Amino acid sequence: MIIILKKQVKKLLKKIKMNFRLFEIVETEKFQFVRIHKNGNGSVVKCIKDNFKKEDISYVHHLSKKTRFCIIRDPYERFLSGLKWDLWLNKVDIKDIDIKTLFTANEHHPRNSWVGHIKHSASQIPYLFNVQCSHYVDMSDINLFLKMHFGSSEHENKSKDKIKIDVEKYLDKDEIMKYLHLDYHMYNAIKRSPFLWKWQHGKIF
Repeated sequence: MIIILKKQVKKLLKKIKMNFRLFEIVETEKFQFVRIHKNGNGSVVKCIKDNFKKEDISYVHHLSKKTRFCIIRDPYERFLSGLKWDLWLNKVDIKDIDIKTLFTANEHHPRNSWVGHIKHSASQIPYLFNVQCSHYVDMSDINLFLKMHFGSSEHENKSKDKIKIDVEKYLDKDEIMKYLHLDYHMYNAIKRSPFLWKWQHGKIF
């Protein structure tokens, strides 16, 4: 079933020639960090800024031969976090939205990214297309990763104290999990792969 779905997705992409998302990469002389919204970006970027001079940090949309990493996150947890953030940011009541439309993002244009008009609950799969990370760090390991590589965790959660929205009571989790099926397929494949970072692997840069 998964193989059939993947073939269908590839055929669709070729047909419509869609560029899902430009790479959003923070680069230093040592590494490239691929940004994925709602996956600890603020924490990683703060650590980078605290450890590198401003002139040594650049924001690019191309890949290099440097060590490249990103943070991945459990799809359902990420969906909830993104939904809460968007509801709070736009002052919208969850009872007024159509949940099904949240899984079909149409914001993959740099203009929308620049002004912050992003569907933060949309799939993290487009962020990973052709990005060729050498290391993937699970969100559950982000604090340890940051301590080992930058000396402090600096784990920021902008929405923790601001957002008190209990969205789950308005959601059908079983129905949402159907939409997240491919997300979990990719997420679990990465977690089983040798490219998943663990503390036993030591520092990667």
